[in-house]
Amino acid sequence: MVTTERLYYTDGYLKEFDARVVAVNPDERGVRVYLDRTAFYPESGGQPGDYGTLAGVPVIDVVDEGEGIAHLLKATPTSRDVHGIIDWGRRFDHMQQHTGQHLLSAAFEKSGGYKTVSFHLGAESSTIDLDSDRVGTKQIESAEELANQIIYENRLVGISFRASAEASQLDLRKPTLRAGEIRLVEVQGFDLSACGGTHVSQTGAVGMIRIRKVDRAKGLTRVAFVCGARALRKARQDFAALSEAARLFSTGLENVPELIAKQAQELREAGRVRDKLTEDLAELEALHLWQTAPERRGLRVVRRVFEAAEGKKAKVMAHAVAKQASAIALLGVKGAPATLFFSQSPGGKASMADVLKQTTAKFGGKGGGTPDFAQGGGISEDSLEDALEFAESLLEAVR
Repeated sequence: MVTTERLYYTDGYLKEFDARVVAVNPDERGVRVYLDRTAFYPESGGQPGDYGTLAGVPVIDVVDEGEGIAHLLKATPTSRDVHGIIDWGRRFDHMQQHTGQHLLSAAFEKSGGYKTVSFHLGAESSTIDLDSDRVGTKQIESAEELANQIIYENRLVGISFRASAEASQLDLRKPTLRAGEIRLVEVQGFDLSACGGTHVSQTGAVGMIRIRKVDRAKGLTRVAFVCGARALRKARQDFAALSEAARLFSTGLENVPELIAKQAQELREAGRVRDKLTEDLAELEALHLWQTAPERRGLRVVRRVFEAAEGKKAKVMAHAVAKQASAIALLGVKGAPATLFFSQSPGGKASMADVLKQTTAKFGGKGGGTPDFAQGGGISEDSLEDALEFAESLLEAVR
């Protein structure tokens, strides 16, 4: 069994290191290289692993196998003595996010008594899940402000090791069930946690914590946040978006929310007016179509195909035709797939649901409804005219 000395445990700022290859095993992605010592952090505890190079060969994954750490490479290093280089931009980003998570989790517990039950560090943002779905806006803001206050104070972040029996007697934010030697991460006077991840040495290096999104479900509150350089990038993106909105509205940044709300209300009102006009127009058009449809055995059948953008109008017209006496509407709407609306005057002899079922059985698609109104879809646009003609032929037996 390979045992790897974990250099990142004591020095998260180590960017390069020398080591010796002690084993190489095949892997479907290349080879697994084991070293006597490494500064590469393997994915664990919600934190992704490091990238970089080993003897000039890109490291594509780092896997924690218990005592040993496997470095996944495309090719085997040519020498047993290798030089490793950490992708520092990725490493420092993870150090900022992970330390920020400790601060934010501790802040939620101190300010509101909410405990963190899980943590995930993503490519764009990180999340913590709190043990309640009743975390309010003021409580979220209080925790965010407290965490950032600790950043401003630039407190020391220390690493120490304790036997599990001794660690269990300490005031850990979250009890640990691990045995043996326990690695502790302490934010001076604020937080003490058992953690194997990489962290900055002083809280000021986190830069800033900004909560971006809050979701509540199934008894938990998920808080998405960004720290450090990520917070700066997000702030720039927000500013660019807000500035563009202000330019489009010809106003100052501070007026954008009010103008958006005003325009949204105007759009809703315009939409209601449009829908009413569409309905009125459809009613008139339906009346005209019914009046001009040939009468056969006391029944008028309106058959028509609409363009894809007229789906809402077609449905309104189907109902409007059905308001007339002794009327049936067989309407189709182009699209991929096409849509069908069948209706008849209340109490008519035919069953629109049956007519639709037989039509879709022949031309594809599915749908359903009542004797007086049925709706379906899924047929080919090219078959739309034939489908309506077939549906009308089914009415001959009930006229």
